[in-house]
Amino acid sequence: MVTVAVAGGNSTIASNIINAILASKKHRLVVLSRSPQPDLETRGAVVKVVDYESHEQLTKALEGVHTVLSCIWAYGPVIATSQLALLEAAKEAKVKRFVPSEWAVPAYDKVTYYKIKESVWEAVKKSGLEYTRFIVGLWLNIWAAEAPREEAVGRSGYLGPPLIIDIKAGTASIPGDGSRKVAFTDMRDIGKYVTAALDFEKWDEDSVIVGGKVSVNEFIEKVERITGKSLTKTYFSLEQLDGLIAGNKEPMMTMIYEFLKLIEVGDVDLTATVNQKVPEVKPITLDEFLARHWGSE
Repeated sequence: MVTVAVAGGNSTIASNIINAILASKKHRLVVLSRSPQPDLETRGAVVKVVDYESHEQLTKALEGVHTVLSCIWAYGPVIATSQLALLEAAKEAKVKRFVPSEWAVPAYDKVTYYKIKESVWEAVKKSGLEYTRFIVGLWLNIWAAEAPREEAVGRSGYLGPPLIIDIKAGTASIPGDGSRKVAFTDMRDIGKYVTAALDFEKWDEDSVIVGGKVSVNEFIEKVERITGKSLTKTYFSLEQLDGLIAGNKEPMMTMIYEFLKLIEVGDVDLTATVNQKVPEVKPITLDEFLARHWGSE
């Protein structure tokens, strides 16, 4: 058993990791949050309200902590400044392990929002702490948006828009010819794998988790088969995506186009390194997920 601190306790990915750690009953859990969370305290977590601008407060909150899992999520510079402050406090508090807030793919040079994370990753590598970054592909929960059955369960806290395929609208935005592979993982499974990784004797620099992997065309085929409806398909070349990224002023749409480009250049075709170490975790498959939330009764 170790003491684990989850920072950014209000974020979507944090809630799933927190749930998994608490369910394991193996570790003492500290949740760092900007506001009180009495519901987590009743479930056994120690909640510490922190100000990321106070080095003294952060350091005190991390006393006795073995591993820090950063799930801090914010747009703009604060995602870097908060994590760098957390890292400095972790070093002073003699924390052993540190995980920066990645939880997707490390595309610092290809996703505008992710660029600022690069400074955190470089600082983590120089920190002297043991570290890893969890790379999980796309969250499977993206495709529970507006699902007719158990939408909240499928979303698992995800509140953003669908990507590639909008099942409710019946549309598909396809990068290239649709042959590129896409790796995805349900956030609930991410939580289980991360919890298991707390027991690993040694961490790799990158910890890759893959719940499943299909080509975009295979994904579309499964959606059409399970929902029984044909999708309207729009294809985007790399040149078109570059133009849309350069000319778009809406941050969310820019990110969507950037992720379509990531898929087409192969950056979401991942090979797992964690799954095989934890064979007891059986990740939710795409077929299971679609059937549960979109299939006919």
